[in-house]
Amino acid sequence: MVKNKIRKSLLDQGQLLSDNFLLKISSKIQKSAVKEIDIESSKNTLLYSPYKTEVKLNLVINEIKSYSNNIYLPKIFPNKELRFNLLSDKSILVKNKYGINEIDDNDSYIGLERFNTVFIPFVGVDKKGFRLGYGGGYFDRALEKVKLFASKPLIVGMGYDYQILDISYGESHDMKYDIVITESRILSYK
Repeated sequence: MVKNKIRKSLLDQGQLLSDNFLLKISSKIQKSAVKEIDIESSKNTLLYSPYKTEVKLNLVINEIKSYSNNIYLPKIFPNKELRFNLLSDKSILVKNKYGINEIDDNDSYIGLERFNTVFIPFVGVDKKGFRLGYGGGYFDRALEKVKLFASKPLIVGMGYDYQILDISYGESHDMKYDIVITESRILSYK
């Protein structure tokens, strides 16, 4: 399948990036995101726990906390379901079956309709803004009803230039970004 070849190529490219490069560029991307996104008005923000080479979130988290807004993280449940629970200073993070940190100590879940902004990681993004993930379909399933909401959250992706592809591979069930921020550009897909 075409997507699997693209995914493998992008993941292989990511493995070639140095830790120093990732820290430096991750910081640059986050600074752009903090300027571009209205974090102050985003009372409920969904973040992700950075995995492997994904853009870190420390600066975004600090900005959200400066306004005392809520941060939520995804948690995996059976049947490939994602739920979103509140991150607090007392939260205990544990690694799930994929090695990604999740909150393990509370039941403060909210539905996607209550989010103002959602940050979703990606392996790649096509020229129309469709997300290529790791292949599990978790975010695609979780966000499939978002387009039906009267007031939908802003869907944000942060990644590296090499992950932005000038081809189309998106399908009707794939999640689409509103905005994607890389080290050199801000792409709008609204």
